[in-house]
Amino acid sequence: MNLTDEFSPVGDRQDEQAVIICLQFPIGKFENKKAFDAVFDLEEIIRDAIETSGTGSYDGHEFRKGPEDESVKFFIYGEDASKIYNEIKPILQSLPGLQNLYIIKRYSSFIDNRLLPVNS
Repeated sequence: MNLTDEFSPVGDRQDEQAVIICLQFPIGKFENKKAFDAVFDLEEIIRDAIETSGTGSYDGHEFRKGPEDESVKFFIYGEDASKIYNEIKPILQSLPGLQNLYIIKRYSSFIDNRLLPVNS
């Protein structure tokens, strides 16, 4: 699994920082009930980790179906995107089946955009 870490200065909630987890799957993957249920299991794990650690709040997910893939995004908000990221990184690294995954950390409009590897 190659997690990437992208900084983004834009968003709807400028008073908070955010971490967005993006998972991509082949077309038709969510037709498999086991795969679909696994997304909701992961959602619960992420929600519990974030909310019990006090690093932020989980704000939900979004499914998308495109011409080449299907995806789901999980949205987490809080005061410090780096702390949120550090809380969820071990969870995602423990799931080797998640091969097409990237993470966006949104700080403020004063931070440069950069794409960094997570495994460093």
